[in-house]
This record gives sequence, C-alpha cells and structure tokens, in this order.
Amino acid sequence: MNDEFDVTIIGSGVSGLLAASLLSRSGMKVLVLEKHSLIGGYLQGFERKDFVFDTAIHWLNQYNEVGTVTRVFKMLGEDYPRPQLMERIQRHIGEGHDYLLTNNPDELKDQLIQDFPHEKAGIERFFKVARKIAKVSLRFDEFFQSVESKSKLEMPFFRMKQLAIIYPMIPYALAGSGDEGVKKGLSKFFKDPKLQGLFCTERDLLSCLFPIAWAYNSDYQNPPIGGSQVIPAWLEKQMKPDNAEIRLSSKVVGFDFENDLISGVRYTNRAKEYSVKTKYVIAACDVDFLYRHLVPPKFVPPKFFETLEDSEMYSSSVTISVALTCTAESLGFGHELTLICDESNERDEHSSGDPHKGAISVLAPTVRDHTLAPEGLGTITLYVPAWMNYMDYWKTERNAKGEFVRTEAYKQLKEEFAQIIFDRVEAKMGLNLREHILFYEVATPITYYRYTGNKNGSMMGTRPGKKNMQSKIAHYQTPISNLVIGGQWAELGGGVPIAVKTGFNSALIILKKWNKPQFKKLLSTYKQGAKLNK
Repeated sequence: MNDEFDVTIIGSGVSGLLAASLLSRSGMKVLVLEKHSLIGGYLQGFERKDFVFDTAIHWLNQYNEVGTVTRVFKMLGEDYPRPQLMERIQRHIGEGHDYLLTNNPDELKDQLIQDFPHEKAGIERFFKVARKIAKVSLRFDEFFQSVESKSKLEMPFFRMKQLAIIYPMIPYALAGSGDEGVKKGLSKFFKDPKLQGLFCTERDLLSCLFPIAWAYNSDYQNPPIGGSQVIPAWLEKQMKPDNAEIRLSSKVVGFDFENDLISGVRYTNRAKEYSVKTKYVIAACDVDFLYRHLVPPKFVPPKFFETLEDSEMYSSSVTISVALTCTAESLGFGHELTLICDESNERDEHSSGDPHKGAISVLAPTVRDHTLAPEGLGTITLYVPAWMNYMDYWKTERNAKGEFVRTEAYKQLKEEFAQIIFDRVEAKMGLNLREHILFYEVATPITYYRYTGNKNGSMMGTRPGKKNMQSKIAHYQTPISNLVIGGQWAELGGGVPIAVKTGFNSALIILKKWNKPQFKKLLSTYKQGAKLNK
C-alpha cells in the first residue's frame, strides 16, 4: 500500500472528488480519505428495498449548457451525467396563495397581476429587476476563479470588473435582511401584505428575486437519471487510475509537521492507525473539525471559533424519505418542488425547526425518474429546516467520547416529528398520504452530522450575506501554507455549483504552488472549454 502522496484530500464529496480528478490528471499523486463507507458526501443517498433516495438535492443550478458545472465536467469528459431541465420549478402553497413558478416566469407575473391588479406597476418592475439579475447570473463564470490563485497584477482589474458586473444588484443587496429588511425591500415594489406573503420564507430581497432570475435563464435542473449519486460515482471514474486512490472508512485524526508545514496525515481504519507522507492537503471537510481537532492551536486564526459561532449558517434538515404503494403522479405530484408554508408565521419560524411552523419542501423524484422505484411504485421526499440543538439535541445522550447516542426517546421524537409533517402535507395538498405509504425513513440533523461530520449537521455551510462577507469566515488559504480548504466552507453559499467551484479552485491553488506550467494548463483548459486528458 502506497504511503507517499503529493496531495491528500480529506473528504469525498463533489469538491474533494473533483479536485482529485483535476490534480491526478495534472500529474500529482493523490489520496482521498473518506470517513464514511461510501463516497459522495451529501450526494451519497441510500437504497432500501429496491427504492433509491436522494438525501440533499432540491434542485441544481449552473448545470445547463452554459453553466459552470457543465463547463468543468466537460473538461473531464463528454460522458458527464446529464441533468434534467425543470420546466415546472416551484409551487408555493400558503394560507392565502397557491402559485407555480415555471421556466417562463411571465406566466407567474401575469397571474399575480390578475390577482393583484392594484399592484400591476410594482409587479412589472419587480420582474423587470429579476431579468436584470438574470443577466448578472449568466456572468457567474467570470467570478469562477478565486482571488487566491490570481496574481497581484490581475487583482485591480478583477475587482473593477467584478464591481461593474454586480453593480445592478447593489441597490437590492443593500435593502437589508430579516423580516424588516425583506418587507422594506418588497415595499419598494408592492405593499399588499398578501402579495408580500408569497415571499414569507425568504431572508433578504435578493433571495426573493434570484429564483425568478434563474427561471428566466432556465437555470433549474433536476438530478440526472439514477439520482444525485451518479455524480460522485462518475467523478470517481474521472481520476487518473495510476495517480489516485480513495480509502473509505478512513477518519483523519492528525497531521505531522516539519518546519511548520504538514508532512504527513494520520488516519484510522477499523480501529487501526495509519499514516501517509504528503506535500499538500486539501480539507474538503468540516472546517470546525479541521481547526478544532487537526490544526495545532498556534495555527488557528484569532477568534476563529467565535467568528464561526456568530456566522449565519444554513440549517440542517429533517428529511423524510417515503416509499409509496403507488406512483407519485397518481397522487397529484408533479416535477416541481412544492413549498408548504403559513405566511402568518414569523419569518424566522419557517426555518426554526418547529415541525408545526417550519416550511416544508416536497419533492417527488420518481415522477421524472422511474428508475428510482420498482415499476408501479414511487417516492416522495419531505424536507424541513431543522437544528442540531432541537429538544436537547433530539433527546440523544453522549458516550464517553462525546459522541451522540441515539436512544428510544430519540426514535420516538423522530416519529412524532414525522407524523406532524404528514398531517400538514395532507391538509395543505388535500390527499390521504398515509394510506399510500409502504415505508419511510427519517433523517435528522443528528443523522447528517453522523454521516458528513458537518458542523451542526449543516446542509451547506455559511450563507452569503453582508455579515459573513465582512467576517471573511469562508476562506481557501489557511495559516499553514500547504493546507488549503475545499468543500462548502471555502465559499459562501452551497450546493453543487459551490462544491464544483471550490473543488476547481482548491486544485488551482495547489497547482500554482506545486507546478506553475500545470497551473496555467488547467486554467487555460477551463477558459477555452477544452478537455483535460487523463
């Protein structure tokens, strides 16, 4: 077994696997260490009784013909998994509304004008602004390379270009956040409380505008046939076999150092400890675990943990994966994501983790992909924002190592939570869901934390926004020059587009340190839309 590598990558999510593919094709010897027995991170999914369930994806962006995800995947091969275009995107069901956003947003605009004729002028201005933001979104690829791999000469021009591109969005970004900020921002367009209620779950004005902007760009995609798991499975095959290796069930427990640089990585597998020598490390894993357990205290940035605790993070989720005794479409489910909420609740309550008040996202994957269930059967998945500390950490206990122990009280709490969600879905969608359930599985923030190690079971890390931008909590470069952060914690935001961005950029940063010609080759290959040979 090889014990010497050029770069060791911690984590086999999309970011880690992409970085491994790019670096192995660039001539580096790469080792990927994954603590779980499966690759994929949040995209690993699971199978039960011939049913296949996704565990995270609501939808995809930047995966259409002009998207950055597609551009990067094409560098590896034309056989990349093709997503499915979403034409019916999101259905909003509230106490006073039921609307559908499609990839022709003007249909929604016309419906809103019909229902709120006194707000016609404001509605038209709102959708006009969304079109402007759609044009900005189409230039996402111009921000794709991170500043860490740019030269000092490039930086002034990059900053000026960046400002020029995002300038149309600045007035709406400055509208503020939270309930007061959203209402103030929306009131610049329309003041009717019922119309504003359509955006009751959003946290800032841009979050109200972006979904419509993406719809104008036809930039909503469903996972490829076979589910989201096919993406990491394909990425694994893109690594150059002679240069790359993945070791599963391998938890990193420490670094070795020489002259303040990482010289080795220690990990455990089946209770036995191993070590490998390495020149570089990409931590495509949880940043709290990295700095708390792997990086010596003298290298931890001042007030890092305080800043992280104070940051605005994405919630975790309670995810209920349901196998049906019939097809999902026979119950009235479509391709779209259905959002169930009550606009009379406080804005923060939609993401509070309260099963009675949290927003529910409903997906029916088998409507668009019949391979995910046996013939004549189907699945639906229910997602509710949730937090790790709910009900005293979900009524778990701790063992001597501080690990969560799932108790009977934990199992009962999961069941109670699920039944409340079933009640709400049945009431809002007018169907008797329970009589069509074959079986279901409930994942909690404890589950997500157990399988991914992400702080508090967070689905995507830190949110975009003024506070997190000012604190610079998201970063690639660490105080240890040969340790680079990848994954969801290197950039604000989340999802597959950010994972692809951080995988690409962490690879660029390493190559710039290791081999300038290979760095230039990778960057040139991306810009030209060419293929990076194995």
